[in-house]
Amino acid sequence: MPHTITGWLFDLYPSPHGVTLWFIDEDGGKHRRFSAFVPSFFLHVHGFDVQRAEVLGARCPTPVSLTRATRTEIYSGDSLEVLHVHVHDPMRFRDVVWYYERFFPHFAFCNSDILVAQLFLYETQLFPLAFGDYEFDDNGRLADWTLRDSREATDYKLPPFSIMLLRNANDFVPPKYQKHLQLELTYDNQTYLLEQETPREVLDALNWHLHRCDPDIILTDYGDSVLMPKITELARRYNVPLLLNRDQDASYVTTKESSFFQYGKIVHKDGAFELAGRWHVDATNSMTVAEADLDGLFEMARLTQMCGQRQGRASIGTSMSSLQLSWAYRNGILIPSKKREPEDFKSAATLLLADRGGLIFNPPLGYHESVAELDFVSMYPTIMVEHNVSPETVNCRCCRNSNVPELGYTICEKREGIVPATLRAVVKKRAYYKAMKKKYKGKDEILFRRYDHRQNALKWMLVSCFGYLGYKNARFGKIEAHESVNAFSRDAILTAKEIAESHGFHLLHAIIDCIWLKKQGATEREYEELAREIARKAGIDISLEGIYTWILFPASKMDPDITTANRYAGWYNHGEMKIRGVEARRRDTPKFIKNMQSAMLERMSGARTVEELRGAVPELLDIVRNFISLLRSGKANPMDLVLRRHVAKEADEYTNNSISAVVSKLVKEMGVPLAAGESIEFIIIDRSGKKKPEKAKPLALYAFEDGYDIEQYTEFALKAAETLLLPFGYDVEALKEHLGLPTPIHKRVAQTGRLLSLKRTALVKQIPLFRMRLHS
Repeated sequence: MPHTITGWLFDLYPSPHGVTLWFIDEDGGKHRRFSAFVPSFFLHVHGFDVQRAEVLGARCPTPVSLTRATRTEIYSGDSLEVLHVHVHDPMRFRDVVWYYERFFPHFAFCNSDILVAQLFLYETQLFPLAFGDYEFDDNGRLADWTLRDSREATDYKLPPFSIMLLRNANDFVPPKYQKHLQLELTYDNQTYLLEQETPREVLDALNWHLHRCDPDIILTDYGDSVLMPKITELARRYNVPLLLNRDQDASYVTTKESSFFQYGKIVHKDGAFELAGRWHVDATNSMTVAEADLDGLFEMARLTQMCGQRQGRASIGTSMSSLQLSWAYRNGILIPSKKREPEDFKSAATLLLADRGGLIFNPPLGYHESVAELDFVSMYPTIMVEHNVSPETVNCRCCRNSNVPELGYTICEKREGIVPATLRAVVKKRAYYKAMKKKYKGKDEILFRRYDHRQNALKWMLVSCFGYLGYKNARFGKIEAHESVNAFSRDAILTAKEIAESHGFHLLHAIIDCIWLKKQGATEREYEELAREIARKAGIDISLEGIYTWILFPASKMDPDITTANRYAGWYNHGEMKIRGVEARRRDTPKFIKNMQSAMLERMSGARTVEELRGAVPELLDIVRNFISLLRSGKANPMDLVLRRHVAKEADEYTNNSISAVVSKLVKEMGVPLAAGESIEFIIIDRSGKKKPEKAKPLALYAFEDGYDIEQYTEFALKAAETLLLPFGYDVEALKEHLGLPTPIHKRVAQTGRLLSLKRTALVKQIPLFRMRLHS
């Protein structure tokens, strides 16, 4: 009989006659229902090709129907006559697209590479975790719904989730490098170790816990790459049906791992292992979860209309793209399967002006007192929203103006672009979450963390939206829009600089959307008044981040006489340390080195002036001495010396004998080949390779008797100390001399002494032989 479920749309995936839907009601009950849905795509063809497409449709192995339709082309705004291809088996949607792709060029296809579940959400304007009243007919098919929720909502209710943590109990090294796994389950505040003797018993125990907990979300570490594939392989081998899928009629959805270039480096992405009726979330394969926890994942899934499991594994650009695709679908705009808009022609002079990034003023080397940091609030997204910067609005065909500073590009005045239209709500939501985070800081830890996670998830989306404008494969991307945002940002920084200097402030440093100012005796109120004036004239909100009691701009690693824009450490007058780019902050720094530099910064935090910092130098040197003494005694914990690097190639592709090559080959010998872009943890045992044939040992093969390369880790420690102490005259060589460590001069003297000694010994040994020859 017809009935209504009040609750949340949780999961969805295609089925032969539509879409399978899972709901969670207010009491935590789970319900499987269905919705009739026919996914479709468009073909932009003319003349004979129209009849050809219809004939192909009649011959297609999957039932399809074709109708004529009118849709809008985004760049011109023109209405186009297109063929609307309806696929009557959603499970075969991609097969039908591939079938037509054999006969028509890629630029003829629109809306053809969107997942069926997303097409359903775009069509219905539903979204994951949407709360409402859902009505069903006698057959359990979705008939109607009334939402009590929206994607723009900020204080929304979430389902009463049941969550299970599934991991490998031995986390000394990632499970990829372990031959035998020992599963550990956590739910309802209890942890269970599956210690059964046979694989079949382990699988039976896992099923028992899955039935008992019936988790909505299974949260794993290395679940995509190791745990789920190994568990399901064992289940196939021993013929044990698993309860991983809540829907036992559905299959697992898996994708292959991949390696690709991103911002000049190679990146590895594990494949996916998705479940039906539950969410499998691999924390090690999800940037969203890594940066913003599950709160961020829930926020992003709701906003982007991407299913929770897919959103958890999506790149930031893919999330941004989904926002734009939904807007385009809703507004009848064709979504090209490939980027079509070429770069506009430019003169050499225009190219020189346009092909520049944001503005940077490098800071003076060393420590500085009473420096204020002012940050533009969401600068690039705000520029796009306020100035209507979008691929189809920059150099549009209908307007004539020169609104873009320096470049003179035109920006459309007649229609709002897809980028500002989709970003406006995101900017507004993040501003609200940041305000709530500030409100609950120190008052309610749960709410503070919730709002912090949500704003952090949106932060990464807003960060990516600018880069996505210029991405070569972005369907709604155009390099001129990317260049326009940079031009507006440079103009805003220069405006801020001029205003600040007109009020007697000195610009110490600027990087893209932040400025560091100094004025003798300036108060917090003066800086806030300055920020208001800059915001008014630049058209972008700018806020006082804080006033540093002291701030350090350390020397570049390449040139000790200059600084770099993104490395600094400073102590705010409200009692908080901020560090960027130095060893204590970097992911590739061993924990031991981080601990040493953090101890130094902790001691420095009490200083109020540069002179007080100078007075603390003896204590800082003592900290360095203590850490290095422990290091050189051979008693440092090797686990604190672990380094993590990303391998650029597969093991067989290395032609040198670098540490990465050595480690990759050792791991491959274990039977675990590394793909390009994967990370590997190791400990350096002899960087020179003279004492031991293996320069470094992968953590999975390391034994404590292997020791570590004392000289190499000492060098790491000295360089970290130099970062903070160089302005006081202590570079690596001065530190070595102060600590009584061998310097290059000492080494040369020692080597020379040893050489002379060897020569003298050799000469003495030769004298008797020489005399014998004289007498013979």
